[in-house]
Amino acid sequence: MPKVVEVPLSLIKKISKASRAFQELENELEDFFLLSDPEFLDKMRRSRANHITGKTKSLDELKKEILTVS
Repeated sequence: MPKVVEVPLSLIKKISKASRAFQELENELEDFFLLSDPEFLDKMRRSRANHITGKTKSLDELKKEILTVS
């Protein structure tokens, strides 16, 4: 038979706060690593330029393209 353990609300709040802090740290580290990657930055610049000049495809076009390749 499982045992029920009561955890104080203050501890739950501390765990939740620590969890949010780790999530924020993970997000910032990810941003840092991506912004330090010249290949990623080049790809993002090209993507933005293509978007601005209208060289994009609609989601429906991409779906059709993927389904015909598969």
